[in-house]
Amino acid sequence: MKKRLAYWISLFVLAILADIFMPRITENEILKVVLIVFGAGGIILAIILNSIAGRTLKLYGHQIQTKKFSSPDKFVDVGIYSCMRHPGQFGNIILLISITMLSGKICAVFFGGWLAFLGVLFILFVEEREAIKKFGEEYCEYMKNTPPFSLKCLPVFNFFLR
Repeated sequence: MKKRLAYWISLFVLAILADIFMPRITENEILKVVLIVFGAGGIILAIILNSIAGRTLKLYGHQIQTKKFSSPDKFVDVGIYSCMRHPGQFGNIILLISITMLSGKICAVFFGGWLAFLGVLFILFVEEREAIKKFGEEYCEYMKNTPPFSLKCLPVFNFFLR
């Protein structure tokens, strides 16, 4: 748990450093405004995804309800988890890219894309293995029927993704 948290924090620190130190290669104000608007929208989407995922895990992911944050001890495939396996991490990936968009720098956004790619690799190769070990065959069946990431879960996107 601590290693995963350290991994995600390091990705976010790198994204913020990219915002600060990457050069601005264009002075196109329209592009800068578009990036900032999409960055702000992405942050809102990321907060929504993380919030829904966290609340769902808190309600259904524990044998005994606790007030403090803890890793789920029960398999969850309801709510947002019925249409994507990793909504919280997907929110983190969107947040990474959105943070770099807020700088309005193309180089930072490209770097954020690479950070997001590293986040996806971490999810698919580390967190998936942990989930398979923890929940066994039930999780393997879930993997067959549920994609790792999807925006179809959110009603706002159902209209656009038809």
